[in-house]
Formats: sequence, C-alpha cells, structure tokens
Amino acid sequence: MNRLLQIGLILAVSLHAFDEMALVIALPSISSELGGELLYGVTLSSYVLAAMVATAWSGDWIDRHGPFGAFQIAITCFFVGLLMAIMADTIFKFIIARVLQGIGGGIVFTLAYAVTNRLCPIDLKSRMVAWLDSAWLLPSLLAPALGGLLVEHWSWRGLFWLQLPVLFAIVLILLKPLKLLRLKPSSLDFSGLWTALRIGICCALVVALTSTPLNQSWLFLAPIIWLIWRPLGIVLPDKWWKLQTPLALSIILLGGLFFVFYGVESYTPLYLIEYRGMGVTETGLVFTCAAFTWVLASFLQSTLDRYFSHRHSLLSGALVFLVAFFMMALVSVNSIPIGFIYSAWGLMGFAMGLTYNTLVTSAMLATQTGHEGATAGASGLMGSLCIGLAAGLGGAIKNQVEYRSGDVGQAMDLIGMLMLAVLGVLILIIWRRFPKEKIWYQSDK
Repeated sequence: MNRLLQIGLILAVSLHAFDEMALVIALPSISSELGGELLYGVTLSSYVLAAMVATAWSGDWIDRHGPFGAFQIAITCFFVGLLMAIMADTIFKFIIARVLQGIGGGIVFTLAYAVTNRLCPIDLKSRMVAWLDSAWLLPSLLAPALGGLLVEHWSWRGLFWLQLPVLFAIVLILLKPLKLLRLKPSSLDFSGLWTALRIGICCALVVALTSTPLNQSWLFLAPIIWLIWRPLGIVLPDKWWKLQTPLALSIILLGGLFFVFYGVESYTPLYLIEYRGMGVTETGLVFTCAAFTWVLASFLQSTLDRYFSHRHSLLSGALVFLVAFFMMALVSVNSIPIGFIYSAWGLMGFAMGLTYNTLVTSAMLATQTGHEGATAGASGLMGSLCIGLAAGLGGAIKNQVEYRSGDVGQAMDLIGMLMLAVLGVLILIIWRRFPKEKIWYQSDK
C-alpha cells in the first residue's frame, strides 16, 4: 500500500475525528449562544445521521466506480459545511452545516476503510486498522483541550476555521493516488442514494419524535421502524438480523458497542460541566485519556490478533467494559473525587480499542473480493446509525427527565443503565454466536 496514500487516509480520518470530538466539548456553549437547548440531542445526532446516509450510499458507489468521485463529493460537502458553521447565527443553520460536514466525514471514513481492505495484505489489515485508530489520537489531544481553550478565551467558531487548512492539505495528498484507483467508466446508479436517504429520514424522525414530551405522536415510531427495515436489508449483509455469519455478527456487534460507548460519551461533558462543575478544559482532558487508551489497546490487539481468536478478544474487551461501567457508576457518588473520571473513562476507551479493532478486522476477513466498499459502508452505517440513535435517545431521556423537573444527574443515571443493559445483550451474543476460530470470506451477500 502506497505510503503517501496511507498518510493521506490517516489525515482524512483525523479531520473527521477532530470535527466530531471538538463539537462534544463546544456544544454546551454553541447551544447557549444560538438558542438550541431543546435541540441538544438533534444537534449532536445531525452529524452522525448525515454520516450514516453518506456511508450507506458511498460504500456501493466505491465498489462500482472507485473512490475518486466519492472523494470529490466529500471534500466539497465538508468545505461548504465548515463555512456555514463559521457564519451560522441560528441553531437551524448550524444543524444544516453539521449535516454537510457529516456527509463529507461519512464518505471519507468509508473510503479509508474500503481502500485499506482492498489494498492491504491479510496479515497487515489489523495493523492498518490500528493506524487508522491512531488517526483519532492527535484530534483527541487537540480537540478537547483546544476546543476548551477556544470556547473559554475566544469563540467556538475558531474550531471550524482551524480545519480549513487541514482540508486543503488532504486534497493535495490524496488527489493523485485516488485518481489511480478509478475504475473503468460505467453508468451512474443513484439507487443507493435513495436507500440511504430513506434510512436517514427514518432515523431523523425517530430523533425528532423522541426529543418531544411523551405523547400520542410517539405511536408513529412503530411505522417508522417498519419503513426502515427494508432499506437496512439492502445495505447490511443478507439476513443480518439472524446473526448467523461472521460478517453480519461483526457489523451488528460493532454498531452495538458504538451505541454503548457514544451513548455515554455524548452526555458526559454536559454532566461534568453543568452538574459537577468541572471546567471545559478539564472535561476535554477526560476524553484525551480515552483516546490514548483506545489507540494503545488497538495496537495491542493488532499484535494479539496473531495469537488469540477474535471471540477471546471480544470477551476480554467486554470484561473491561463492565469494569469501566462500575467505575463510571462510582463517579456519580458525590463522595468520590471527580478526578476519578479520568481512570474510568480511560478504561472505557481501552475496552473500545480492543473490541473495535477486533470487529473491523473480522469484518474485513469475511468480505468477498470486490465488495470492500459494501463492507466499509455497512460498518460505517451501523456505527453512525447507533451513535445517532444513542445521542437521540439520550436526548429524549434528558428531555423527559427535565420535563418532570429532574436534573442532569438523574438523566445521566438513566442513560448509563440503558447502555449497561445493551452491553449485557451484546455480551450474550458474543458468547453464544461468535465463532471460536477466525473465519475468512463466506458468502454473506
């Protein structure tokens, strides 16, 4: 795999990571300035839901036409989204900007993993996944701390100004290598876009409905779930809900773990800042700890991958998750020093590093040649879908608690219990369904 291409892909994922992580720290200030308190969950989920639509569409596109055209669309959307965020004067304009950035970020994320799966030898896939994970390290160091400093001493808009020169550098690095990967011209097929939009619209409706007080309109959730079922079947592996193949298992478990991790992460800053009185910069450093441990665990797993089965790695990561949840529960006890959150969230990041690398590598090994984009798209779809739904459902819990005169602490307790219950289901699936030995490509489609 070309070294320049590797660097460009890592840098592109880094930009996607910075854009996502900086917002988590800055959103309390953005929401306050632009009047978006009641749309907190919607603002959080707008980026990931847009990224979900982009990944659902771009995976199939990359398999048919190569990555170059998708890359051009991604850069254009991201650039326009950054400019709109800088100039936004209402929360609605800011949400539109985040949607455009999400489209660009989703395509870039899918492209990076599709190209890695296509060009990396089997024995190097896990190592390259670790390097792509490391793309989150520098943003994790910069985004929370830098975001906190900018918010406290200048403006949250500086977070988007800083991304523009990085975006230009990515274009210069990747433009030529991706041109060489362009496939032979074929007729353009946008049927996948309609499939992706249906998924995105349904998820947006779920988030919008659950952000309102509990009423009769929530009954519309049932037909919305029915409407999303068919398009999901087109993007995900065949009969994915049966969890019978390594590819389906890897992708669904990946989405479930994202739901658990980001469901807690999305509302932890709000809890620490507004309920426990922690500074914005200090809160940012909490997520820096998790970034370090995530990357450390990912590289550790890339070495252990030679000696242990993926099932053993997943069960080990699940055990670490349970310990981390216990430590997070202790943080909610006022007698425990708030500084304990650094160790708790760092351990949560370590658990994600072990499990994420394992599941992505497993999905790559179970992919048919020529379907790398489809696997990357399906993985990205499940990740974005579950992050978006976790943020939306977390926002719904927060709003329902506040409607009943509760506080952020009570909302965080309920969110934590929901995520712990989901983690229990995932552990049961791993224990009963995940194969004991590594399995290479099987026909899932």
